[in-house]
Amino acid sequence: MKTKHLLGLVSALALLAGATAAQAAEVTVAEFTSLDNEYWSNFDKGARQAAEALGLEYRVLTNGGDAAKQISNYEAQITAGSKMFFGNAQDVGNVKQMAEKVKAAGGTYVGIWDALPWFHPIDNGADNLAYATFFAPNGEDNAYIIAKALFEKMGKKGNLVHITGYPGSSAEISRTLGVDKALKEYPDIKLVARQPGNWNQIDSRRVMEDLIVAHPEINGVFGQNDSVGVGAMQALEDAGMTDIPVVGLDGNAETMDLIKEGRFFATMSFTPAWQAGYSLVRAYDVSKGWKPSPCERMMYMGAALITADNVESYTKFLEGDKLPFDWKKMSRTLHPDDWDPQNYVWPIDAADMWRTAEKPAGYELPKEYTAEFDAGCVDKLRAEYDSHYKAKIPE
Repeated sequence: MKTKHLLGLVSALALLAGATAAQAAEVTVAEFTSLDNEYWSNFDKGARQAAEALGLEYRVLTNGGDAAKQISNYEAQITAGSKMFFGNAQDVGNVKQMAEKVKAAGGTYVGIWDALPWFHPIDNGADNLAYATFFAPNGEDNAYIIAKALFEKMGKKGNLVHITGYPGSSAEISRTLGVDKALKEYPDIKLVARQPGNWNQIDSRRVMEDLIVAHPEINGVFGQNDSVGVGAMQALEDAGMTDIPVVGLDGNAETMDLIKEGRFFATMSFTPAWQAGYSLVRAYDVSKGWKPSPCERMMYMGAALITADNVESYTKFLEGDKLPFDWKKMSRTLHPDDWDPQNYVWPIDAADMWRTAEKPAGYELPKEYTAEFDAGCVDKLRAEYDSHYKAKIPE
């Protein structure tokens, strides 16, 4: 009987020790749409490996496209004691709510992709860093780069079809601005159709099928993301139109294979695994006391134009279970002198990014930010980050 009680006591103590260790581990939470999506699956892979490298407990939550569920996910994790959060917003209106909730809990939030227009991270409270940083690729610039590559492939002339995403989303607006900017530089490229494909392959394929009937002569297709582009490509192939260049943005594995096969012309890859790990590291650094400057609170992340010329080297770089990034080396607290972002990162001009959105009456960007911006922080910080970028992603 004594032995039985002793074994029970040992087991109880072991469970208590395990629970204490689990409680002691700092928790970082990634929240996004779905793990069924290839982009977010790769994002999750990078986040997991970065969390492991930093000794953090990693939790991933998905919302299935439900903006209300995203808020409840945050509330549940805050109640459970989580302090570090990063991910996109299912609706831009959620950004302010999530930032305020994390602030009230004394935590850190890093936003990715989706920003609420005219809500700067400093607006969440000038005296705190709860909304630590907003990160995103430069949608307008990336769309402009790949649109120009497409137009060159078209011989600088011909009829263009542009299949977009969801009307009104931030990525939708910025990428369309980039396409329009490129069109102004190529007067012999004629935009014959622009219709939404809702960011998915099925809807985009149907749209392209209808456009083939309406516009028998098509010389190039711009897909607002890779899924849109692949749907359009499939419709073209079904119609026997196999020599029309198609582009997209995201850099999905399927797209890379299609580029290798010569069926898809180009994509812009945002390297989601790197995005996730870098965002997690930023949340970690801020939670450890590192303070980004006002101009570092909104930052662009680099992307790579992928064509047949570089697809082999790019995919080889990312192949395998272990990603080729030194997550600790990204940290400003773990490597204060020799930190390496391992990609291009530079400050966002907030007024320019939000120029198409109506500014609330009486709103002005935070004076802390505008003072640094007017003093030339964009060029200064771009040079600083570029000088630390040593471990290169193939371009």
